[in-house]
Amino acid sequence: MYNQLKSEFLKLKYSKLFIAVPILFLAGLILYGSFSMSAGGTQLFVSEGDEETNAAIQGIIGFFAFTFENINTPKFSEIMQSCLSCNVFLWIVALILTIQFFCYDYSVGTIKLPIAYGISRAKVYFAKVIVIVLYNAICYVLFNVITLCFTCIQIGYIPNITELTQYLGYIGLNFLVMISFILLCINICICLKNTGIIATVMCLFTLGGAVIYTGIWQNFHSHIILKYFVWLNPLYYWMNMGTFRLEYGLVNEIIVYFVFGLLFLLPLSVIFIKKQEFK
Repeated sequence: MYNQLKSEFLKLKYSKLFIAVPILFLAGLILYGSFSMSAGGTQLFVSEGDEETNAAIQGIIGFFAFTFENINTPKFSEIMQSCLSCNVFLWIVALILTIQFFCYDYSVGTIKLPIAYGISRAKVYFAKVIVIVLYNAICYVLFNVITLCFTCIQIGYIPNITELTQYLGYIGLNFLVMISFILLCINICICLKNTGIIATVMCLFTLGGAVIYTGIWQNFHSHIILKYFVWLNPLYYWMNMGTFRLEYGLVNEIIVYFVFGLLFLLPLSVIFIKKQEFK
């Protein structure tokens, strides 16, 4: 397994993706910086009020960047809210990395080489998944750390250890969602194979789910079918995390979504891989 992991890492290291992904994250940092240019900050996928609460912050979902109540005395929760708003586009980078890296060997036919040398399909598959997740994790954490530093420097705020620990906890929860999203992407990759179709389907699914959620949120639980579609969507969790709706069981929902990815999506993809025919 170690040799296969090393092989997959070297494939990534010497591919264009190894440079392209950091460039995409750099573009994300520039985009995040542009959010600060708006006088009142930037708001995306925002919906207000539900049947549970009308509280000012808990009654809102969405992404808020640089929307400080008082720029002279900002709260750290507002700073975190601003940094976590980047989840509105970071999934696109994860999607590109997952699709391009996972599908490359299938598209050029080199996936048959390790199989021909007696390496099991499952071992090859797990090595790819681990490399994809680890590289995404490194880039994701670095990006969030840089956005925090940028925001704190810009407004002149120095966080303490407790606040930093809290922020890292939120990053961890958000990345658990990202892992399940990656596994969902991989299942679609195995089924469809065509990178253009995969990217289109996943973009429509992710963005469509966010639009539907903002539309039905006030009566979310009354929509029997749509709410399950939304629950599969990573933006559902990130939009709620964007306003820290933790008291409504968000942490439990994220853990359930992560476990769903590990215990359902991962085994399902292994079954697909074992039954797949190579041409």
